[in-house]
Amino acid sequence: AAAAAAATARRGAALRARRPLMQKEDGVRAGLVTEVPFEVRFSIGNVISVSGFVLLAYSLGSFLLKNGQSDLVQTLGFVYAIPALVGGLALKYAELPPVPLTQPGSSAAEMEALRESKGTKIQTKILSDATRFTYGDAHMEEPLRALKLAPKGQGVPVLQSLSESRTPAGGYALSMVFYAPNTPYRVWKDRMAGPDGGRIARFFGDGKKSLRAWVRLVSVKERTVELTIATLEEGEEDTALELLKDGSFAPILTAAAEEEAAEAAAKAAASP
Repeated sequence: AAAAAAATARRGAALRARRPLMQKEDGVRAGLVTEVPFEVRFSIGNVISVSGFVLLAYSLGSFLLKNGQSDLVQTLGFVYAIPALVGGLALKYAELPPVPLTQPGSSAAEMEALRESKGTKIQTKILSDATRFTYGDAHMEEPLRALKLAPKGQGVPVLQSLSESRTPAGGYALSMVFYAPNTPYRVWKDRMAGPDGGRIARFFGDGKKSLRAWVRLVSVKERTVELTIATLEEGEEDTALELLKDGSFAPILTAAAEEEAAEAAAKAAASP
């Protein structure tokens, strides 16, 4: 009885320790799936700056052709053209272009059908947000900061590309390649390792369909990392994994666990 009470107390303490993080993750997760009335698939900065330039050119040309005489249309043109041009250029400065999307080994129509039948709402929202023009925050900035993948005072990893694929079990996988000059690969692994190894998968889950996640070091020189979130199919586990260079998967261990394993291997190799 005493042992059972102690085990219950330990589980309660663990849940209380994790509750603030879970609440924070729930809040960010809710923000990720916020619906918008419509999505703009063109550059607003281009439209405003070009229209402002055309209106300014028309007003200035008309003013010169009339030997300096102006009318109401020209006056209104000058009044609205200059702010429109400046505002459009400011939007262009803050504009983030869509992230390129590929479907290796499949057609866009096949991946769209798989996404609609297997993908989660979060996966669809990430894809939608990253493949349109945005202004201000970087792509995926809020969830990356919530997952502590950006050091304090440093920028978040930059989302460079997206790819869709079908998993061996028939699920839908969304892979994201990040340029992460300020976030070492060890940090990515630490955020997925340990007894709460499915944290990233649960973070991006929508409560209806379960996800699994794995990470891959794309290039040390270019400091790029690939994070994949895939639907969890029957027979699969949500344990966080690392995709190795040879294409195999390995469970992610904490830095301390890796050091212990390396020491044990070294001792075993040294023993006669």
